[in-house]
Amino acid sequence: MKPIETAEHPAAQPPAQRFQACYREAFGVWIRLLNEEYLKAAFTRRDDAVAYANKNLSGGQRGEVRRMWVLINETLGETYALGASNNTVLRAVDLDFNHQSKVSLLRRSALDKLSDDELQALGLSRR
Repeated sequence: MKPIETAEHPAAQPPAQRFQACYREAFGVWIRLLNEEYLKAAFTRRDDAVAYANKNLSGGQRGEVRRMWVLINETLGETYALGASNNTVLRAVDLDFNHQSKVSLLRRSALDKLSDDELQALGLSRR
């Protein structure tokens, strides 16, 4: 079974380490699946959240846009949803798709360094 894709990812911030931070308002797009709610995306602008919710339907249903507060770790550039869960593991939020963009850029950069034979051994090809 494929895991549910959400805007959350494991945080790089160690729990006991201090960091510079600020908090701000954000807008989350929440979807309901199997009687549980998931944060699908988070944005700094409400208009962006509404546009995302209108374009990305889940099971034919539009996601619900909700105002939320986030803590921005200025030291590491991570964002955390405040009051998101009572889980003891710190979860980061992909605000405005910044984390997803960075991961894609790093992946592309790493794959560009591989030869065609190395890519083929991994079952990949240049496109």
